Amino acid sequence: MTGYARTATELLGMLRSDQALCAFNVENFDTLRPAMMAAGEMECPVIIAWTVPAAQYLGYDGTARLVGALAEEYGVDYSLHLDHCESEDEIRRAVDAGFTSANFLDEGAITPGSYLSSAEALRSEFGAEVSLEFVFGQLGHIEDGHGHGARSVVAAVDVAAFADSCKPDIVGFECGSLHGMRSRAQGIDVDLIEKVSKSTGLPIVLHGSSGVREEALQDGIDAGIRKVNIETAIRTAYLDTVRTEVNGDGAASRKPRYLTMATDAALRETFTAFLRSYTLRTRRHV
Repeated sequence: MTGYARTATELLGMLRSDQALCAFNVENFDTLRPAMMAAGEMECPVIIAWTVPAAQYLGYDGTARLVGALAEEYGVDYSLHLDHCESEDEIRRAVDAGFTSANFLDEGAITPGSYLSSAEALRSEFGAEVSLEFVFGQLGHIEDGHGHGARSVVAAVDVAAFADSCKPDIVGFECGSLHGMRSRAQGIDVDLIEKVSKSTGLPIVLHGSSGVREEALQDGIDAGIRKVNIETAIRTAYLDTVRTEVNGDGAASRKPRYLTMATDAALRETFTAFLRSYTLRTRRHV
């Protein structure tokens, strides 16, 4: 089997317009390997995402080599994605190492008023070499204290003007989801998603999807979401399994390899469920 590194745009070309790529935000070998195993078993393309701190910990070169080796072993077509990046230089370092996708956004570290010009510069620099995901405004986090299911204050016309200026491959914007939610209680603004999709013609990314109600997320995919970012659900499944195993009296409490076998099993189930629901989803409407 052979797996190939591709841009997110190339992976989207493998899917129907009513299917969405899963972007699994992993942090180490123990969360990466079961993602590749699940994708390989299902013969499903996948985005493997790393935050800047996680990629820096392994090193961009080491991260790219590790992901590439596992993709080849399990025969997975994948995009290697740098997530939640506020630095142009970090994106350049990642791309030089072999990353094929990047999310450039402003969460407060970018000089006021300079985000758009930086995004335009990145678009001009990389062309079609890398799939660039730009975000209009700032995204919600659970600690921000938002209520569940509130409609977004973002206007579709403003997102469209933003996209026309910086030419993202994938566009993101605040649509009601929140990062960091452990329960699936959040709604999203499906009407806004549909308006942005129709006005821009661009794939839309949903950040903070772990806390979004399943039916709302499925409606969002029908409306134009083509990339679903998943981290909290992965981290929760991993850490809950670790706590259970190390506090028990089985083999996993005594030897790391048995602990890894336990987290492999739990995460493969988690990854498989997401891939089946979003990337390999069947048509909901005729």
